[in-house]
Amino acid sequence: MPEMPAEHPNKAAFLARVREALGRTEPILHTPDHAPLKSNQARQEEKVRTVLARVAARRPALCDRLADVAARASWNVHRAATPDRAAEVVADIADGLKARHVVRTAEDVFTRVDVDGALRREGISPAILAAGRARRRSELKPMAFRADLGIVGVAYAIAETASCAVIQRKGVARLASLAPPVLAVVVEADQVLESLDDFFALMRLEHQKGRSHWAPYFNFISGPSRTADIEQTLTIGVHGPGKVHMVLVG
Repeated sequence: MPEMPAEHPNKAAFLARVREALGRTEPILHTPDHAPLKSNQARQEEKVRTVLARVAARRPALCDRLADVAARASWNVHRAATPDRAAEVVADIADGLKARHVVRTAEDVFTRVDVDGALRREGISPAILAAGRARRRSELKPMAFRADLGIVGVAYAIAETASCAVIQRKGVARLASLAPPVLAVVVEADQVLESLDDFFALMRLEHQKGRSHWAPYFNFISGPSRTADIEQTLTIGVHGPGKVHMVLVG
């Protein structure tokens, strides 16, 4: 069996300085036996009940906070008192862009917020970005990149960071939020949470109940796409939409 190579003297000196700074005299020879992080389902259910009760009690203030933080994060924020008004706002956004091609996801929110009807009244025919009998999956990517506007719903919106959480699930096509140069996100008031901790509490309980496997990704949209190079030159819209609209319903 080959011998293990000797520790490099630079590494030994570095670790010695770290131990000295931490007030240790001897190296740690084993990994500490810390108890693993655990949370049983009953305890998680109690936490989620507390989260939901707090959020419900603070909903008007949380919506105001979301709108304020989002505006400061370069979202274009639109408040709509009713679903019908929200659909009109989305149509106005498309009309202002002179949009010819519009795509949207196939989420339940669009059964309540009739963006299709509002867009058609403006002479715009939206396309649902989903594979089916009339459309193959290979056609979705060209459709998304050809679109002038993408319209999506969210799972939740986080007031403290103005982040819209998009979770992989049926009806959600991530390309609709990434490919078009302009994005409109429809947020309903009961989807607004206070913090990221609230969001992950809900997700963990869903996982514990066995209702879902952990999603391959959680996509958080926190404003227009921003990219900076090594010289800290900020560029907008390189890896996603350069202009984003939040339509907050309720």
